[in-house]
Amino acid sequence: MKTLLTIFSFMTLTAFVAHAQDGVMSATQELKTFTVSENGKEKQFSVKVMEHRNYEVELEKKDENKVNQTRKSMPAFVTKLIAIDYDGDAAYDSYTTLKYKGSDKNAFEMSPTDKGFEIRVNDRTMRYNVLDDMYYIKDKNKDFFIIEEFTATP
Repeated sequence: MKTLLTIFSFMTLTAFVAHAQDGVMSATQELKTFTVSENGKEKQFSVKVMEHRNYEVELEKKDENKVNQTRKSMPAFVTKLIAIDYDGDAAYDSYTTLKYKGSDKNAFEMSPTDKGFEIRVNDRTMRYNVLDDMYYIKDKNKDFFIIEEFTATP
């Protein structure tokens, strides 16, 4: 129940924030299943990624006092809610919020690794080890990704 309340609160908050700002908001969802080997056994896990993009609006200085102003192209601030299910039941077991400044809508890629999965945004990477329930970011990418983790509690 707390999990549903948490997800509902997150979605409601992002909806209100997006409505209060002048930017355009889009939300997408992606579900993938990966397999890892643990003690010689194949173990499947599911990853659900929900995306929220917030496009800030900045206007051209030369059009400052005009009624119809030209908008400057600004990068989106992207928030990804990553839910991971380790045991194949109806509830997700771990949640991670990944935030970053986006430049291209299709730049986000998720691919399997031998211990979990890797997330790539342009030339920056983050690895998630499912067996250890830990994420790893190279030092050069630590200023790019903002990560918050939380787990589902019954």
